[in-house]
Amino acid sequence: MQSFTRVIPKQKCEDWPLKLSKMTELYHEAEYQTVKKDIRKAAIISVYPENLDKSLEKFNKDGLIFIPTWKTKTGESFSFKIEPPKPGEAFYWSGYLVKTKKDGEILKKANQKHDHKIIGRMLGYPDCCIEYFIKNFPINYDPIWVNLKGKIFGYPECNGMLRYFGPKIVAHYSCSPTCAATRKVGKTWLKTMKEIDKDLTKEMYNLLAGPMTWNSYHGVVKVETPYFIGLVNSFPFVEKPKIINWKGKKEKTESNSVSKKEKTDKRKK
Repeated sequence: MQSFTRVIPKQKCEDWPLKLSKMTELYHEAEYQTVKKDIRKAAIISVYPENLDKSLEKFNKDGLIFIPTWKTKTGESFSFKIEPPKPGEAFYWSGYLVKTKKDGEILKKANQKHDHKIIGRMLGYPDCCIEYFIKNFPINYDPIWVNLKGKIFGYPECNGMLRYFGPKIVAHYSCSPTCAATRKVGKTWLKTMKEIDKDLTKEMYNLLAGPMTWNSYHGVVKVETPYFIGLVNSFPFVEKPKIINWKGKKEKTESNSVSKKEKTDKRKK
């Protein structure tokens, strides 16, 4: 099936396609900043030929090195695979962003050997999620909690069900909706995102914590949120659909804790 991505906003939510675009930009900037700030050793980023000079200037200014690895056909939709361009087709470079030549060499060798353990660790992924990816990706290239369905509660940091449309907190596939290691990584990423745009980060967190339905059948995923419906091509479930009804476990904020304390004090009085 040819790659496609479509977002259908619900009534009075017509601004959500633009919000999703901004959330995508927020995530990509967080990818960059987590390497710049030594939160992890590497990131996978894209560099477009038309912006090559500006990109290299930025990398040099921030003490970063770009290792071009894949030449990829330019597309307007989310894609699970890297499609090399035909002669004359628009393309961009995907590759590793690192701080040292040594790290770049390690990643180049690991990439040649398809050593996902080394690559995953350099990218800052938890070991449990690396093992999950190695086990499941070869048989399902969209491994959203392959053994789970129905009602699922989990942490927003682990929620990758909107990754096709932009919103996500971590770069990897979480091995479970309650993966403590992913949540730990996610908290660090959220801190970085808040430094970039606090309000947008809060809105994205609440979206990933809120109710949504992920329905995959015959190679098409339909994700419904209170604000929009998203459609994207995916791994084909043929016999019957896989449906996840999600509700996130939001972290208690300081204001919520204060409110509960005030209520308790009033009851005591």
